[in-house]
Amino acid sequence: MSYIYCRNLWKIAILILFVPSVIMGQTSPTLEKIKKTKTLTVSVNEFYDPFYIENPNEDFPGLDVELAQEYAKFLDVDLKIIPLRTFDQHARMLEKGDTQIAMAGISSSINRFRDVYFTDPYLISTPAALVNRTALPPEPEGQIVTVQLFRNLNDLTNITGISYSVLANSSNHQFLRDAFPKAQVFSYFTNEAALSELKKNNVNAFVADSYYIQALLQKDSSLRANYLPILGVVQEDHISMAIAKRDIEFLYHLNFFIKELKRTGKIQQLVNKYFKSNKWVKKE
Repeated sequence: MSYIYCRNLWKIAILILFVPSVIMGQTSPTLEKIKKTKTLTVSVNEFYDPFYIENPNEDFPGLDVELAQEYAKFLDVDLKIIPLRTFDQHARMLEKGDTQIAMAGISSSINRFRDVYFTDPYLISTPAALVNRTALPPEPEGQIVTVQLFRNLNDLTNITGISYSVLANSSNHQFLRDAFPKAQVFSYFTNEAALSELKKNNVNAFVADSYYIQALLQKDSSLRANYLPILGVVQEDHISMAIAKRDIEFLYHLNFFIKELKRTGKIQQLVNKYFKSNKWVKKE
């Protein structure tokens, strides 16, 4: 092995050991601002219960709100919640410094990475669906069915005539374009509008992320009578927190916080609280 090659390896080893220590030794301007103002400001998704719930039932403010409360408690500061409607609004508020974190059930993507940094995911979702049972082939008569025929969306590949409604320009919309290039796919500005098309029998299936579908079933269990929920994993959609693209130290700080919430089981407790119970659903 040549002297020059050995010397280069030694330099690389020094960099590997030294660079993280330099980064970790840096201070976070975001954390300094939070501690100075004694306030953590977090944006949430105004229309995505139960991640955020407007006028909530007692002790059920929403999964993302509870995560924000945990982080504010960890920092020993007050919490300010700002409900917003679109990803672009979250990104602008972060860039201006008006918020420090967006916790809004946001799926990370390459396109969105142009505008913000994403933490490690705190939840893993997948494209899922409610499918009109009349559009599916009947189960064999006189037989005991032991295997679920439709576990995930890919199981619909060989079913002809299925039409889909979906939120426009979402990761679910892109999935449908890629997985079902010949199917009729109708996109809408809101999930509510897309779901309405299913209920009016204008389409056979409504596609959204698995947590959105699970929340719908908590709010209205009668949906199961007419629609089959298909929730199996077809791709990983990472639900992450977003921060401004200028503070790597803050990103490390949040990633460790998320890792601890997973390790201690807090994340799973919140998933059980909001997606395996309907106590958060407001009575009309």
